[in-house]
Amino acid sequence: MVGAAAGTQLASAGGMERENDGWRAGRPVEDPAKTKRWGFVAAKPSEFLVHCRRGRVLKTSGQGATCFKWAWDSVAVVPTSFQKVGFVADQITLERVGVGIKGMAVYRIAEPLLAYRVLNFSYPERAQEKLEETLTDMLMGATRRLVANLTVDQCLQKRKAALADELLRELAPVLGGDGRPDDATDRGWGVVLDTVEIQEVRVLSDRVFDAMQAPFRAALERQSREARAEAEKRGALAEAAARREVHEATIEADASLRARQAEVALREEEARAREAQRRIELAFETERSRVEDARARQALLADEAQAGIDAHDTVLRGRELEAALARVAWLAEDERRRAGAQVGLEVGRAEAEVARARAQAEAESAAARARLTVAHKLPELAAAVGARYGEINITQIGSGDSPFSSITQAVASLLTLARDI
Repeated sequence: MVGAAAGTQLASAGGMERENDGWRAGRPVEDPAKTKRWGFVAAKPSEFLVHCRRGRVLKTSGQGATCFKWAWDSVAVVPTSFQKVGFVADQITLERVGVGIKGMAVYRIAEPLLAYRVLNFSYPERAQEKLEETLTDMLMGATRRLVANLTVDQCLQKRKAALADELLRELAPVLGGDGRPDDATDRGWGVVLDTVEIQEVRVLSDRVFDAMQAPFRAALERQSREARAEAEKRGALAEAAARREVHEATIEADASLRARQAEVALREEEARAREAQRRIELAFETERSRVEDARARQALLADEAQAGIDAHDTVLRGRELEAALARVAWLAEDERRRAGAQVGLEVGRAEAEVARARAQAEAESAAARARLTVAHKLPELAAAVGARYGEINITQIGSGDSPFSSITQAVASLLTLARDI
């Protein structure tokens, strides 16, 4: 197997290594672990292992199974993962127009116990390649048959319903099957065709393609002209609207500018008014200060005048008091003079009384001694009384029972007067 591996080359078309020598020349290189004559053979989880002995499938078969292969056993490893195959088909349509169809199909081996009967999976790579070639040919043939009964428009516009679905409906029953181990019939291949997709539909003749495109191009040209006209119209409308908006914006800007200028002027006027008011208030405050100062000076002058008036009143009151004192003194002096006059009168009266007494004493001898005695005492009393009242004269007029009774009465009167004084 080492020599076989050394004699391989990579195919340029299929992208797969090919045998270069021997009876398998040109075929894909197989995995040595799957083509060994004896020993353990293991399948991957995406592969189904079929182990046969004497024409019967053993129980060691299964998905991702492993078995020991004897030289008389047969082992097939069937891939069960989905595979993709592409195809290209050229065909003349119902209108005698050549078209090229490019598509792809996705398939998978759903029943390995049926698929290993129709394909030799003892060499898995070659079996896979053969299955792809067969499917490609079947898809190409079915596609050409379908395209021959379709128009170009149907091929272009209904590629899914007219081609893909029809291919799937036609090939799926051929590839499918029951896949039972005891199935003795040849129904199907155990392969499930999941989907068929038409990737490209191309008209082979450039003239026909141009002719087909001419109406559409004309329509597109008309639509283009209409679109350009509509665009120019919209552009003109947009330009007019833009000019109108610019004009309105200019008007609004002018109005806003005038409003701002008016607002600035109003603010300046308000500022001037506030300044004038501030000056007026300042002048008013200054004037009020001057008035307050004048009032204060006037109040001070009034206080000084009041103080002068109070002083003058005080002087007047002093003078009045002096006058009152002088008057009091004068009245006292007047009273003293009156008292002196009264005392003089009384003294005169007393002297008259004394004189009368003396005369009476002289007339009466008995009374003379008594009066003489009293007369000797009288100067002392007169001196005592005379210190205040001056001289006191006692005069007795008339006669009485006793010549000393009047003297006694006069002395008693003098003593009473002295006590009163």
